[in-house]
Amino acid sequence: MRYRITSIGIPILALCLASGLFAGSGRAWKDVSVQVGDIKVHYIEAGTGDRNLLFIPGHMMVAEVWREQIPYFAARGFRVVAMDPRSQGLTSKTDGGNTYQQHAADLHAFLKKIKLEHCNIVAWAASIVTVLEYVSSPEVLRPDTIVFVNGGPGGVAEPDYPSNLTIQQARNTVFALQEDREKAAEALVQGLFKARQPGILVKELTDANLKTPTGAAVALLFDLVTADRRTNLASVSVPTLIVMSEERRLLGEYMQAKIQGAKLAVIPDVGHALFLEKPQAFNQALEDFLGKQ
Repeated sequence: MRYRITSIGIPILALCLASGLFAGSGRAWKDVSVQVGDIKVHYIEAGTGDRNLLFIPGHMMVAEVWREQIPYFAARGFRVVAMDPRSQGLTSKTDGGNTYQQHAADLHAFLKKIKLEHCNIVAWAASIVTVLEYVSSPEVLRPDTIVFVNGGPGGVAEPDYPSNLTIQQARNTVFALQEDREKAAEALVQGLFKARQPGILVKELTDANLKTPTGAAVALLFDLVTADRRTNLASVSVPTLIVMSEERRLLGEYMQAKIQGAKLAVIPDVGHALFLEKPQAFNQALEDFLGKQ
């Protein structure tokens, strides 16, 4: 089944201009940290519903990028959690363990620690690889549903695989991170959106990006590019939604063909951070999917 999201939605930019992306005393969530193995994981939480919903950010991003989803789904009866993975955001920074296999192990321990065993997992971009590693491992707490957002199973583009990443792009990113981290972070953030964004939003996201040490950022990018996890798609055995921008439709169709029963939603006129650029359209797609499970 495929369906197209055509509603334009209301931008969050006015809110960003008033209070910044993450700032403000009226936030509709609480900040929590918990010891998980060798790291202290930071996460934000809202809602007390009997259904659990976990959001995982992408490469070098933080839990607060889901600010348009957290209060929305908390108000609809979900216990909503968004986490900072290892070496990202306010979670512990480590010299080792910056691989998606370790992120998957951290995810397993985190879910057990905060009693989130039965949950719906929403993974954006590189965190899709974390979830694919997790569901393919011998020790897994089977999620109720999985939602993959605008990313794939890693690796680089090949004739039979429409990845959005090439070796040259990865090489350019590594060099940019090494030469001028702040400039590279700002460029990466600006590249998340189709339309030009206010400076305050770019700054907030750039600061969030910079919380990841450069060494960890490069190590995770290396893992993302060099490992082929396409076979892991067959391990996804729960109801799955794939949400893609129009530019990544082919990647979404590829993943849909590899995951039995997966649904695909395409949101037009958005960039990579589609849940920030068109939150209403994204929330509608997610709510419709969860409502049918």
